[in-house]
Amino acid sequence: MQLDTTERHIMENRGSRHTLIIRKVHPQDFGNYSCVAENQLGKSRKTLQLSGKPNSIVFRSPPISQFKDRYNISCTVDSHTPVEEFKLFYRRLPQGHEVDNTIEQTQSLQTLQQHPQSVQMYGHNYRTYGNGVHWSRNDWRDVVLPAVPLSHLYTQGMSYMIRGLEPDQQYEARVQARNRYGWSEMSESFLFSTSSTDGYSHSSSFLNHGLSG
Repeated sequence: MQLDTTERHIMENRGSRHTLIIRKVHPQDFGNYSCVAENQLGKSRKTLQLSGKPNSIVFRSPPISQFKDRYNISCTVDSHTPVEEFKLFYRRLPQGHEVDNTIEQTQSLQTLQQHPQSVQMYGHNYRTYGNGVHWSRNDWRDVVLPAVPLSHLYTQGMSYMIRGLEPDQQYEARVQARNRYGWSEMSESFLFSTSSTDGYSHSSSFLNHGLSG
């Protein structure tokens, strides 16, 4: 079906550049949109999907923690409707292991997200086997987190302090966001590292506290 120009659907042509602008997006606007270009040599078509699901996750935290046993991870996402929750997956990266962003790896994480086998303990979800908790050093761990509204109308964020990490180690994290229309795509892998020692000393903290008093 060819899209006609309306008050909300505006088409702009500038030379060889053609743009569709949809104002005040409604749920009935969701679907697949195709752009077709044709000349004497043939025809080309490209298609994109407009959905109400959250866009791609953007990580905002630095790659190196100032602490040896914890890391404050943060990210933002643009969403047409308010984000209801985030799902954070993280694990210690084995030595010599390369980041895996393949479809199979993403599907395995999505299976964990859709069919969790976990127990809530100190804010973390630990995967369970039988009646016991099995937490290997390199297993994926998952945490459900609330969204934090930001100043921008369509942007929301997440910030979480991951605790119980090992000193001087590299970790891998991936995040999904959910709104009323469903889950976003799984993010690309984000790598972060813990420090070998904490970034501040008790003496400097004491001096700063004394000066402020």
